[in-house]
Amino acid sequence: MDGRLTLVATDLDGKVIAYGDLEQDGHIDHLYANPVAAGRGIAGALLNALIAAAETSGVQELRVEASELAKGLFERAGFCTIARRDFEVNGVPIHNFAMTRRSAS
Repeated sequence: MDGRLTLVATDLDGKVIAYGDLEQDGHIDHLYANPVAAGRGIAGALLNALIAAAETSGVQELRVEASELAKGLFERAGFCTIARRDFEVNGVPIHNFAMTRRSAS
């Protein structure tokens, strides 16, 4: 175990529809929701739970590399954009946003 917290949301049949992963140092490594979960508040609920867990454990700052699609969700949760990161994966140009959120406490 490396101290990370992974939260999983399932549908009524027990199929995973979303998950979030928080590393001990405050880095949100994953926040993913299947398209069937879109617009239902599931990713937001997972993010809020990750934020609460981080604050409970004394993490002072959260960090994430958010996609274009996820950026608004993180902004609504109090994250600020530090920088746009442009890079290539297998020759395909992509980007994400380095974002942070300070603890409320």
